[in-house]
Amino acid sequence: MAHAMTYALRAEPVLTMDGLDILDMDDLRLLVLLREGGLEGAARALALKEGTVLRKARAIERRVGGRLLESNALGPRGVELIDAMELYARLLDAQLENLWRKPSLTCDGLLIRDGKALLVRRGREPFLGRHALPGGFVEYGESVEDCVVREVKEETGLDSEVVTLVGAYSEMGRDPRGHFVTLLFLLRETGGTLKAGDDAVSTGFFDLSDLPELAFDHERMIRDGLGVAEHHL
Repeated sequence: MAHAMTYALRAEPVLTMDGLDILDMDDLRLLVLLREGGLEGAARALALKEGTVLRKARAIERRVGGRLLESNALGPRGVELIDAMELYARLLDAQLENLWRKPSLTCDGLLIRDGKALLVRRGREPFLGRHALPGGFVEYGESVEDCVVREVKEETGLDSEVVTLVGAYSEMGRDPRGHFVTLLFLLRETGGTLKAGDDAVSTGFFDLSDLPELAFDHERMIRDGLGVAEHHL
């Protein structure tokens, strides 16, 4: 059985001033060490020579346009920068957490030819190597109908048109990357040449009575789609 991959989003803040980057997380760590132990303590904690630490501190001073060290200890300006950076880091973490926890919208297409379903073999995790319906993420400003037609073209080389919406699939756990809402469309082939593209290793039509092992909940989705296809194709 293929190992299910898990994913997470990580971003680190950079403090800016007048549109210029002045402080990143490595700089913040240095300032905190200077605040706690002065130049000597920071050098010991970083396993660096004091001269090297001093040069790093002077580089930050040039970016912020002011002195940070007073008698080899961190002065008020440095403490102010630490407070600002830590505040914005907390705000960024909160924003990213809320952003990542929003459902992602995707579309898949069911295209049937002579009793066979169009599938792609996945070239990346999750479910690397398994077969799946062609589909992908809805881009900003794109209709879901345009999305599924585009994704099928990019992954299989075939042109298609939407016949009808089969259904929406939104249960947690159907995708190991997080909460994904997928719209499944029944499609009609209109042209093109069958050829794997995008992140598909291969593509082809598979007998509906003998499908390969499928990724995600695509077996269920195909069953639902076949019920709809009886009335539309």
